[in-house]
Amino acid sequence: MDEMRLIWLCKYCGKPEYFGKFRWLSAKMLCRKCYKAEWEAENKKPYVWDDLDGEVPTMEEFKKQEERE
Repeated sequence: MDEMRLIWLCKYCGKPEYFGKFRWLSAKMLCRKCYKAEWEAENKKPYVWDDLDGEVPTMEEFKKQEERE
């Protein structure tokens, strides 16, 4: 399986995210949603860039992946 398409669950929100889309911030590995929220909380301003946009895996896709392994 392509490592970039491998789906993990975010430790902080429990939602699925592609392995290659996790980001590090303040010593935490975060999904895009949590990264944005943490960045905004730390910087006290909106995250205005679009680099976090894109397809997000579903829980159904995560479950199918787990069944195949």
